[in-house]
Amino acid sequence: MKLKWAFHSASVMNLPWDNEFKFWKKYKWKSVELWFDKVKACLEQGRTCADLGRRMHDAGITPIGLVPAAVWTSAENRHAGQERRELIERLDVTLALGAQSLTVVVLGKRGGNLEAEHDRLAEKLRAAADLAQARGLRLNLEFLSGLAVNGTMGSCIELVRKADHPALGMCLDLCNYYTSASHLEELALLPKKKLFLIHVNDVPRRPMEVLGGEHRTFPGQGRMDVPGLLSEILRRTRYDGYCSMELYDKDVWAMDPTAVFKKAAESIQWVEKGLRKAARGR
Repeated sequence: MKLKWAFHSASVMNLPWDNEFKFWKKYKWKSVELWFDKVKACLEQGRTCADLGRRMHDAGITPIGLVPAAVWTSAENRHAGQERRELIERLDVTLALGAQSLTVVVLGKRGGNLEAEHDRLAEKLRAAADLAQARGLRLNLEFLSGLAVNGTMGSCIELVRKADHPALGMCLDLCNYYTSASHLEELALLPKKKLFLIHVNDVPRRPMEVLGGEHRTFPGQGRMDVPGLLSEILRRTRYDGYCSMELYDKDVWAMDPTAVFKKAAESIQWVEKGLRKAARGR
């Protein structure tokens, strides 16, 4: 099975945009998911999104999305105007880069009534999706393992359903799935075509009790059956979008970038071999 792969910029968090761009070209990545702070650093140097977008276009590289933006819980009492300005800034950068989507997460503490919090968040997400849709963009809502709100796939699906907006769907990160109280059968509750993005990774071979959403490693080097899990997700959702290789982990960031890109390429081969094996076994 051949997937559509993208390289997630957070896998080499300490590498500036220009240096990372050279590695995209060297290792023949045709699709990338961009980290906002790296782009902003370029803008603060006086460059423009149009310049960065043109460079990627000329190299045959497609920016599939930008990461991250935040929607805050009402219990956090974040300034609404500031939250909206930050979201609009990131949406505008996404559009100017020629990318297709912006990934959003829910941040902030939880109030006493989680159901009421979900209702308020759904309203916020609906308004955010309106802003995205007006720009021809989509929002990928990512759940983050260990967080007080939207910390599981079930909660993420509930928010997507409550918001009920064509420009809002779910981003499923395998690490966040594996290290949270998430279950494959919950995918039956996700409306059709509402899985917008998959982040592919593995988790280190450590006791489950110490693993969290910040612990990732290369597929094939951890404790997950990544091809088996991915095969089942694809079967249940009929997903045919991008799989972004996302290694948000301090140990990975400390590695030589050359090693990261080489291991990422090896991991893709391992995953696709496992998917082919899983397909033959059906």
